[in-house]
Amino acid sequence: MKENVVLLVDADGDSVGIVLEAAARTGHTARLAKTSREAFEILKRDIRRLDIVIIDVDPGAHGLALLEAISGCAERPPIIVVTALEETYMKPITAEHGAAACLGKPIRIETLKSTLDAVSAKKSRTLTCDRWGFLIPSPLHKELNVKSNFRGITAKLSAITTKKERSKANKFRKRASSL
Repeated sequence: MKENVVLLVDADGDSVGIVLEAAARTGHTARLAKTSREAFEILKRDIRRLDIVIIDVDPGAHGLALLEAISGCAERPPIIVVTALEETYMKPITAEHGAAACLGKPIRIETLKSTLDAVSAKKSRTLTCDRWGFLIPSPLHKELNVKSNFRGITAKLSAITTKKERSKANKFRKRASSL
């Protein structure tokens, strides 16, 4: 059951004030995760209770990895990406991964508020994206297995320490890029 909760994932905290204000104006409460690990814990426990996830994507942050992980879930809340990176560059990337909207910084409260309203109003959540950005129908009657959906992305975020592991990861990347 949705509880009008917005999850904000923001490593540097520069979007907290504006998101809290826009969330309050749209009748949402906000939860904050400062790291992708924190976000994964919240998502693992409460993904079905979240109305919207807002990811602040900054250079060097794991925001895109988190976006990819969430987009792999069959039943997921809509995602709004806020970014300081070039918006024209980021919009197609975030759209491929199932984000409902991508907003460039600096954002105004009214812009975020109207985006939250628009995304909340959309009730058709029957389509989602696989890990490669292709739309797939959502399995309506299957149980959500968050643990298996996040297993692959957690491995990507973990440090690869041995030479053998680095070699295996590089081979996988080359094979994936040739598809």
